[in-house]
Amino acid sequence: MLSDILALSVSLYAATMVRKAPTIEKSYGYHRTEVLAALFNGLVLCLMIGFIYYEAFTRFLHPEPVNGTGVIVVGGIGLIVNLISAWLLHGHQDLNVRGAYYHVIFDALGSVGALLAGLLIYFTHWTKFDPLLSVLIGILVLYSAWALIRESIDILMESVPKHLNPTSIREAVRSLNDVINIHDLHIWSIGSQSHALSAHIKIRPGSDPVDVRTRIQSLLLEDFHLEHTTLQVECFEDCAEMHE
Repeated sequence: MLSDILALSVSLYAATMVRKAPTIEKSYGYHRTEVLAALFNGLVLCLMIGFIYYEAFTRFLHPEPVNGTGVIVVGGIGLIVNLISAWLLHGHQDLNVRGAYYHVIFDALGSVGALLAGLLIYFTHWTKFDPLLSVLIGILVLYSAWALIRESIDILMESVPKHLNPTSIREAVRSLNDVINIHDLHIWSIGSQSHALSAHIKIRPGSDPVDVRTRIQSLLLEDFHLEHTTLQVECFEDCAEMHE
C-alpha cells in the first residue's frame, strides 16, 4: 500500500506538471514529466517484485505458520479497494496514468493471491501455497512493468511511435500533387499523447510552396493525427514565391 501511495503521488504530480504552459526554456512544455513518472513507477514495480520474490524464496526454504482465516479477510478487503481504484484508472492511454494503474493491478493480483492462498492453506494446511502464488503473480506483473519501462525509454530515445508507420506517411505525402519527394523524415513523441514530425519536402517547379505545405499539414492531421509538424519546402528557382 505504501508503494501505491508513492506511485499515485508521483502520477498526480506528473499529471499536474503536464498541464503547465510551455516556457522559453522548455518550449515543448512539461509533457516528458509523465514519461519520467511512468519510468519511475515501472522501476519501482520491478523492485517490488524483486522484494516479493526474495520473500517467497525465503518462505520456500523456511515455511512459516500462516493464519489462513486472517489472510482471507485481509485479501478480500484489499481486493475490493484495489478493484475500485483500478476501475477509476482503467481505460486511460496516458502513460503516466497507466503506470499508476499497473501498481493498483499489482496490488489487486496480490490480494487475489492472498485470498486464494488463504483458502488453500485453510483447507490443506500447506503453507507453501503462499510463496508459490507470489511467484506466479510476480511473473504477470513483471511483464506489464517491462512494457511500461520499454515504452518510456522509447519515448525518451525519440523512437517512432508504434502506431505511426513512416513508410505509410512517406507514401501518403508523395501521392499529393506537386510533391516530388520527402526526405529527412523524423517522427517522435513529446509525450505519450503528443507526437511531432519534421521533414524536407521537394516540390515541382511552378508550384506554390505555401499551398503544398498547407495540403501536407492537413493530410498529416486528418490521416495520422499529427498536429505538431515542421515542414521545410525545397523548390527550384522557378517555383512560385514562398509567402510566410
